[in-house]
Amino acid sequence: MFRIPVLTVAAISTLVACAGPELEPEPRPTPPPTAPQGTSERLEIVDRAIEFHGGELFEQSRVKLTVASRSGSFDVDSMADGDRFEQLIRASNGSDERLYRRDNMALEVTEGGRPMEMDETEHARAESYVNQRMYFLFLPYKLNDPGTWKEDQGLEEWNGRRLHRVRITFASGTSDGADSAYVYWFDPETARLEQFAYDYNENTGLRFRVLTNYRRIGGLLFYDADNYGLNTRNGGLTVDDINQAYVEEELPLVSRIEHRDIHVERTGTS
Repeated sequence: MFRIPVLTVAAISTLVACAGPELEPEPRPTPPPTAPQGTSERLEIVDRAIEFHGGELFEQSRVKLTVASRSGSFDVDSMADGDRFEQLIRASNGSDERLYRRDNMALEVTEGGRPMEMDETEHARAESYVNQRMYFLFLPYKLNDPGTWKEDQGLEEWNGRRLHRVRITFASGTSDGADSAYVYWFDPETARLEQFAYDYNENTGLRFRVLTNYRRIGGLLFYDADNYGLNTRNGGLTVDDINQAYVEEELPLVSRIEHRDIHVERTGTS
């Protein structure tokens, strides 16, 4: 199985802010104040969800698509063939266009067709830019990555439905979002991912996404999302507060995220 860093949830600064639209602010890279909760072992509901959304096909496919939201769009070309992978993200902001290319060996960024020279900090930011987009694009595939701690929180009612709630945190040193917590809700029968939420930046931000417009292409399940959120300078926003009433009363709709022009082809296994 090919592996990339678990996920990025870093706030993207000047290097990448001008390289394409940001779907939303993301959690910043700081160590967790306490040990992650739950278990590092696999959970049945997560295993079933990964299988339902595509299973081993996540590692045997090339996916091309456009991700669009209110702030703009970016193009993705992601190839996985066993342990070998290559990911390209093309982002533009007016006349400026950047291409991020990462494979098993390296990450390269070009602007206007010219390679960019990056110091260690800039390289880390570019890595985060790629990680964040790939993580959200292929959920729930990354939920069994090393350093991921899962807490089964049982069934919870949403709009007359019972959904299976799982809380996820990350071990220090395995993710640059280790100070953030995520919650995922799955259909208990099919294990389809229905919605997810996360907090970030020392509890000053909260996001909640409801998945919509499911369609299966090339064996992989794709979806769009209604994106709700709230920001505050005073902290106090945690993913553990989220329930149906909290969303309805406190979280406005921020944007709608669409996956367009999706093409999937099989790469085979190495």
